[in-house]
Amino acid sequence: MLGLGFWAALGLSACIEAAAGPPPIAIVIDDLGYQPHNDRAVTEIAALESFAILPFTPHGRALGERLHAAGKEVLLHLPMEAHSRNDLLGPGALRLTMTEGEFRATAHAALAAIPHLAGVNNHMGSLLTAEPERMRWLMSVLADYPALYFIDSRTTAASAARGAASAAAVPYLARDVFLDHERDIEAIHARLDDLVRHAGRRGDAIGIAHPYAETLAVLRARLPGLTAARLVSIRELYELRACRAALAARTSLATPIAHGQRGRQQTEAAADPDTHRQRAE
Repeated sequence: MLGLGFWAALGLSACIEAAAGPPPIAIVIDDLGYQPHNDRAVTEIAALESFAILPFTPHGRALGERLHAAGKEVLLHLPMEAHSRNDLLGPGALRLTMTEGEFRATAHAALAAIPHLAGVNNHMGSLLTAEPERMRWLMSVLADYPALYFIDSRTTAASAARGAASAAAVPYLARDVFLDHERDIEAIHARLDDLVRHAGRRGDAIGIAHPYAETLAVLRARLPGLTAARLVSIRELYELRACRAALAARTSLATPIAHGQRGRQQTEAAADPDTHRQRAE
């Protein structure tokens, strides 16, 4: 992961130029690797950059190779035990009943199943991601792969992933909006609007979606004409976030923020709720 060191190497002017313009959004397409028709349809949407593939799927490895050759970002969509519907996990799932050795071996095998990985996000996981010890095990595995980041799909508000990632120095990001929690075209349009608004308020935003026909219809219709935000990869979003942090730090050193203004900013941040409910998994 590049982060602050990337901008230190390029210099302040490059950072300022990169931070200008519409706020960045990244959309991760999940659940790939089982259905080649759906996989092909979603990867043909040129604006999309980031794709999460389930491990040990019939077409996962070939899809990872194809996406990498096209300059796209490949993620492992790592199955994790949920409170319900664990019949949907598929192979390579991390489960609460595993010993630490079994857990680590399963995670390493899943990581090896998909080529050219840039990061990992959780498939389901409402039970497992809320377990601090299991998240520490996972992040210690990911720490063996310094180029990888972790995206918390936030299938539970009780996720312990952030703290575990921080302790292991694994780059951490989190989903802001599920675009297609409801498989309804009007609802997906509304969630995409929410994603853009979230980016406008916070500086960037991450959405997660699936290769549903309804989702593809909305993305095909909306992304080519999107001007209120710019679509980027997860890695680029992370680097731009580091750029904004560097600029903010420079500004705060030059002009300290008045106590009242800082207080208003903190109040606004606390009052800005997560715009989208957790998934059931």
